[in-house]
Amino acid sequence: MFLKDYNIRLRAVEPEDVEFMWQVELDSSQWIHNSQLAPYSRKNLEDYASNYDADPFVAGQIRFLIESDNGIRLGILDLYEISAQHRRAFVGIYILKKFRKLGYAQRSLELVERYAFKLLNLRILGAKIVSSNMESLNLFNKAGYQECGIMPEWILAGDKFIDMFLFTKKCDSYR
Repeated sequence: MFLKDYNIRLRAVEPEDVEFMWQVELDSSQWIHNSQLAPYSRKNLEDYASNYDADPFVAGQIRFLIESDNGIRLGILDLYEISAQHRRAFVGIYILKKFRKLGYAQRSLELVERYAFKLLNLRILGAKIVSSNMESLNLFNKAGYQECGIMPEWILAGDKFIDMFLFTKKCDSYR
C-alpha cells in the first residue's frame, strides 16, 4: 500500500478534519516557513474539505492528514505546485509539536515519495526551506534531498531578511 506503513498513514482530508487543520493554520510561528501572512479561515478550510478534488494534477495540489494507526492526527503533508507536464511537485510538512522528533516526519516523507514517484509517476520532488528552519533542513538532508539552490534574503522575518534553500530529490531510488 502506498500511503500506509510504519504504524502511520497518509489519508485524504475529510470534512471532520476542518477544526484540526484550522488549529494547525493558527500556529503563526510556522507562517514564515510557507510565506503565509495570515491564517486560512475556517470557511476556506471547509470549502477545501468539501470540494476535495481527488485528481492532484487537476487541482495542482493534494493535502494529506498524517495519522497514527489508532486515529491520532499527527500532522499535515502537502504536495503542491504539482505539474503533470514536468512531472514534479513541492512537498510541505507540518508535525504537531508534541509529536516532533519521533520519526513521524521522516516516515511520512518516505510514504509520500513512494506515492509521488510510483503512483503519480513524478520524477522529482522539491522543498523550499527557510534558513532558520533547522528541523526541516535536517529532515530533508537526512531523507536524501540535495540542496540545489539558495535564494538570498528571500524572506522578511521581522526586520531581517533570511535565505530560502531549494532542495530536490529525484526518483532514481524508486525505479
